[in-house]
This record gives sequence, C-alpha cells and structure tokens, in this order.
Amino acid sequence: TRVGERIVVRPSWEGYDPKPEDLVIEMDPGMAFGSGLHETTSMCIRALEKILADGRGGIKILDVGTGTGILAIAGVLLGADEALGIDIDTDAVRVANENIEKNGLADRITAQYGDLTEGVDYKADILVANLMADLVMRLSPAAAGHLERGGWYVTSGILDIKEETVSRAIREA
Repeated sequence: TRVGERIVVRPSWEGYDPKPEDLVIEMDPGMAFGSGLHETTSMCIRALEKILADGRGGIKILDVGTGTGILAIAGVLLGADEALGIDIDTDAVRVANENIEKNGLADRITAQYGDLTEGVDYKADILVANLMADLVMRLSPAAAGHLERGGWYVTSGILDIKEETVSRAIREA
C-alpha cells in the first residue's frame, strides 16, 4: 500500500515490484498500532516526506507511541540519520524492534519501553506523535524539552472537534 509519495508498506507475505523512487517498508503489525493504512499514520508519513525532502544530514527523530515503529522506519528511510521509538506497551516495543530488524535498520533505530514524561533522555530534530488528542496535550510540555531548537513537532490522530484545544495546549507548551 502506498502511504506517501515514496513510502510503500508491504506485509511480508505479499510480493511487490517497487518503482525506482519507492522506499518499501516490510511491516507486520502484530498486536501494535501502525500498519500505515490508517489515515493518521499516512498523514504523519507525508509530513515526514516534506520535512526531510531537503536532504540535510544529522537529523534525529523521536517517535512517541511508536507502535509498530513505522514512523521511525519511514523517517530513517527518508533520510534521517537515526531514530528512537518509545512506547508504554511492551508488546508494541517488541513488534517495533522486530520490524526495525526486518527492514535492516537496527543500527540506526532503537525502540524501547518508556514514557516521554519520565526517564527518556533524547533530543530530536523531529518529534512525531500519532496519538489521541488527550495524550498529545498531556505530552506536549515534555515534548518541547525533547526537541532541538527549531525542531518539528508532528502530531496526528486528533479529532476535528479537539483541534483548537490541542493547538492551544501545544502553543502553551
């Protein structure tokens, strides 16, 4: 399934003949969220494509609520140097690490158990959080402390009716 301009997600049991510009992620979701088929995931991937389009190096990504690791994987395939995925679900961390290994990126991406508000010591140029509105609002103050100056905070998963409330919480953070 094409989920962005260049990113294509392929389950391990499906064949696919990629075009030269395609970046293929082999993904088996298991019990974790993030197959790439959900619109909020593809919106995050499209945002990463735009942010990383200039090809500058030295970019680090922090994927909060990593699930399958798809956003960290997509970010590194699109040009980020490294990524850290964190999740409070141990099954998600296991699935993310399996997917990272399956895509040959274990030397550049790590997934670990953790909560952004405590015990995570990582500064990133891009923080991506595909989470529900209440979680985005709760994590935004901590997110600000994990972003490098001039960094990008990419969020999705927010219902239209909560847009202004979430936007205000992000601005205040």
